[in-house]
Amino acid sequence: MSTGSRVLDGIKVLDVGTWVASPAAPTIMSDFGAEVIKIEPPRTGDPYRQLPAVPGMPLSEHNYSWLLDSRNKKSLALDVTRPEGRDVLQALVARADVFVTNFPPALLARLGLTYEDLSPVTRGWSTPRSRPTARWATRPTSPASTSTPGGRARA
Repeated sequence: MSTGSRVLDGIKVLDVGTWVASPAAPTIMSDFGAEVIKIEPPRTGDPYRQLPAVPGMPLSEHNYSWLLDSRNKKSLALDVTRPEGRDVLQALVARADVFVTNFPPALLARLGLTYEDLSPVTRGWSTPRSRPTARWATRPTSPASTSTPGGRARA
């Protein structure tokens, strides 16, 4: 490695997660040089941006939790519920090395974002280590807890 290069330089990561557990992995990858594109819904962005508005959160002129979690990332507002948005996302997937999400399996299926949906446009991604067919895959849960038991936090 040349001076100043980082271990993940040249790696492209799509962060299509929300809140903390899923986006944390791309944040750390960005610290090591990966180019990370954070996909967020238009108008509202990632709901994690709204954390300071939750009663009991410390008052500050800065959204420190968001700044910490989204550091080094590029952000793209993209409506993946619309066919045009999914087309743009698939074009990004075709150029990415890593796709990270913590969307529940049912939502991934409804949006056409399952491994099976995306694998035809990838550059030889490997099969996820944990499949969304596990016993907890259909249980209602929060985004943070679906990322770890479902294996979605693994890159």
